[in-house]
Amino acid sequence: MKKLTILLASMLTAVAGFAQTEHTTPNRILVTNTAGDYKGFVIDYLDDISFARVDGEVLAKVEINEVTLDSLKLTVTRTPDCQYYKLAVIPKVTADQLTNDVTAIRYINSLPSSFVPTLWEDFDNGLLTGVELNPESDYALYTIGVDRYGVEAGVFKADFTTPTPVITGNPHVGMETVASTLNSFTVSFTPNEDVQTYWILAGEKGTMEQQYEMFGPMFNFANFSQMIQMWGIQCVGNYEYEWTDMAPNTEYEVFVAMTDVNGYFAPYEVYETSTVALGGHGDAYVDIDINAYELSDWYGEMLPTQSILFYPNDEASCYRYGVYPASTYDESSEALKEELCSDPFMPMSYWFFYEPMESEFQIDPSTECVVIAAAKNIDGVWGEVNVVRFTTPDECEGYVPAETPARKGIAPRMSSQKKATNFSKGVMPNLNMPVNKVELK
Repeated sequence: MKKLTILLASMLTAVAGFAQTEHTTPNRILVTNTAGDYKGFVIDYLDDISFARVDGEVLAKVEINEVTLDSLKLTVTRTPDCQYYKLAVIPKVTADQLTNDVTAIRYINSLPSSFVPTLWEDFDNGLLTGVELNPESDYALYTIGVDRYGVEAGVFKADFTTPTPVITGNPHVGMETVASTLNSFTVSFTPNEDVQTYWILAGEKGTMEQQYEMFGPMFNFANFSQMIQMWGIQCVGNYEYEWTDMAPNTEYEVFVAMTDVNGYFAPYEVYETSTVALGGHGDAYVDIDINAYELSDWYGEMLPTQSILFYPNDEASCYRYGVYPASTYDESSEALKEELCSDPFMPMSYWFFYEPMESEFQIDPSTECVVIAAAKNIDGVWGEVNVVRFTTPDECEGYVPAETPARKGIAPRMSSQKKATNFSKGVMPNLNMPVNKVELK
């Protein structure tokens, strides 16, 4: 072990870029790992800095011999340099997000200590109790090996799946679309006698796996049925439900999680439906009308407000728009157009619009702006981007800049209809994009 004096540590830090003056001489030492976490020390409080070496692996290797819903039989073998280890069991959807050892150590250390026992012995077919697992679910068992210096140095992971429960009968829910409009669809549900309870959940076709991977770690889901149960509408017996505020011209999947007469989840079922198509096969386009410029209430402040009207043509199935300071648009016009004519990475509220509407923006007087809009047709083909350049008037009646300091940039009015992330029962969550949405009649 090689020891360095605190003076040497200070000099090394200084060489890294600090000037040795009274005000810039470092008085802290920060040790940062690859995840960006750091631990700091006051230099005056340190006695020495030491470096050490451990040549062997520091692991607690695990073989999973038997799995039940409340226990695991394990064989754990420590390497010679592993003094003790921590152990944790987490859902696999969460484990898949822990892409390296440092991230795994940080996450496991964030769990309550009662979920992460510290063990000092090897086990041959030892029984781990106190776990509560879901049937037919994927999990990962982690160990964190600790060396003789108390350093968490090695991560071992073992995936496993819990047993499938014995399902009584053949639970099944029949589904049929009984009505569909541009913005809604209605589905009837008919469970057979082997279904005790079921939950219904709708989302855009092809997004279920993405939603599960995104929200699974947040809600600690162990399987798809748990997610459907949490977000879905609970039903017993025959039921009919109308989903509203859906996107036109969109295919949806309705997921049904169900339990048998003993309360065990049977395999979930999926039914496809859609809203009525909007638009045509021709060139989609959006007309833009720069409307009134006047004072408006912005959350308690009277500020200059520019109203802009958007009119998609009959070929448009959906459209998008954006408003920018002219300088911002001129610097990145092609990139902004490319972003405009794009689909979201997952369903998002207010990413697309469908009908003529008015939107409001807080823009100061004498500001040069550019508004762009584009639509795609029923075949998913984007039309020409409409670009309109305008400058707000030099004055806005009633606005006194001396009393109300001018703001920089362009602020869209935030929608009061929904907040943050949409977790309405029966609908897969959409990430909301706050905008002003006033439909034109």
